[in-house]
Amino acid sequence: MTKKKRWPLVLCLLTGLGAAGCTSEEEEQANSRAKEFAEDYFNLRFDEAYGNCTEDSRKWIAFRASNITEHDLEAVRSAPEGAYISSTECQQINDSTALVRCVVCQALAADSLEQQRGRIVPETAYLIPLRKEGRRWLVRMEGPLQNAK
Repeated sequence: MTKKKRWPLVLCLLTGLGAAGCTSEEEEQANSRAKEFAEDYFNLRFDEAYGNCTEDSRKWIAFRASNITEHDLEAVRSAPEGAYISSTECQQINDSTALVRCVVCQALAADSLEQQRGRIVPETAYLIPLRKEGRRWLVRMEGPLQNAK
């Protein structure tokens, strides 16, 4: 193979490796944003959660906040520990959208809106959609968060 014929091959390989490196960094950023959002959201720190989501997602956070009852607050206060994220797994759909599966532990059950008493669930998974705006990944809710099951 002559030198002229090798350059396109080398260039293709380097471009491919560079793109693969960007993807893992992008996924790490999306995972980090989803985890930070989920920790705030499931610990009922809705003001902090606002900072990690798109403008149109805020109405869904406000909806969740407006449906928290005194029984829910008591369940959260009496829990031995706050909600935490045990794992995240990112699926980057394209360069500007991703879906992160977060396993949330010790969180107020999302279905407690339909019940009289709040209850803490030991572990459940949620799919958190994200969209990249500029250089930041932000949570993009199109409705209340749902269990991933």
